[in-house]
Amino acid sequence: MISSLNLDPLIDQARRTHSSALCVMQGGHTLVDDTCGSRDPVETMSVTKAVLSLIVGRAVTLGHLPGPDVPVAEFYPEWRQGRRAQVTLRHLMTHTSGLQNVPAASEEIYPSPDFVQLALCAEFQHAPGTAFSYNNKAVNLICGVLRRATGQHADDFARAELFGPLGIHAVTWARDAAATPHGMSGLSLHARDLARLGHLTLRGGEKLITSDWIHASTRPATPLTARMGLLWWTWHPQATYTVTDAHVQHLRDAQASPAQIAALTGLRGTYPHHVFHARMAEVGFDPTQVPAGTRWLHEDSGPRRGWCHDGWLGQYLVVDAEADLVAVRLIAADQPGAGSAGSDWPDFTDDVFALIR
Repeated sequence: MISSLNLDPLIDQARRTHSSALCVMQGGHTLVDDTCGSRDPVETMSVTKAVLSLIVGRAVTLGHLPGPDVPVAEFYPEWRQGRRAQVTLRHLMTHTSGLQNVPAASEEIYPSPDFVQLALCAEFQHAPGTAFSYNNKAVNLICGVLRRATGQHADDFARAELFGPLGIHAVTWARDAAATPHGMSGLSLHARDLARLGHLTLRGGEKLITSDWIHASTRPATPLTARMGLLWWTWHPQATYTVTDAHVQHLRDAQASPAQIAALTGLRGTYPHHVFHARMAEVGFDPTQVPAGTRWLHEDSGPRRGWCHDGWLGQYLVVDAEADLVAVRLIAADQPGAGSAGSDWPDFTDDVFALIR
């Protein structure tokens, strides 16, 4: 299988889209390690969340945490009342905590001097476990839990217990003004090292993380969506998406903006995965502006092929369990062309799937 892959189109597209780095591994062998001229680690943006899942898994393996269903109140006694007492680590890791969240992190999270305290003080939009809503604020609280469970900040714990044993040393991780590493983002790595972490999941944790954790975190971990593991997205490259008149009505009922209602009206129809996101951009539909819990589409996921995560500007980590393959693409914020049309490489996951299709 390794020799049959035609990697040239992927490499060419990496250069056309101003990539800072591209790495492809299969069967533990590195097939591509192209830095595209960049020598420094690159900020992985929200792909940090997938690595955070591994760090939590290492803490569970070492006995610092009992598992994902531990209440957050075990570490923050002030949460032992009301809805807060119901919130578990699983809720934080599956974006189902119900905590109030502003989708744009720049509006509320980055200006805060203490990301963990911001999450601890948040009100509830929904009861815990009743609605899925991507939540950077809640994810940041995981780093607080790790600090209290392990006695170390998440980045220091990771260097000692995960990165170090794997030989990963070129690591930086942004911290807030309270000296806590961000959970939602902030981790900078070389593409080859991020691919190595992806390969770790294909090998069942390689004795650093229990295979039970890898299995649980890379498969559906909440009944509210088949796409969410424990901070990993499950990967279904043959998924199709359908928007109907009923979905548009749901958006109206949720009192979404007229612009978003009009955009969703223009999105009605059924689309394969590689068309849907381009079509959303064409009509101007922004899913981050949809009120939490609103059913605005139907997804037929098709077969699960692996797991993945992506991040702002076009950071990608894709793990193809069927082909024993890991693909990483990174683009630095200061890379010439970053942020321009197409540089986010929205078809990256489809292009990876095309390698073995």
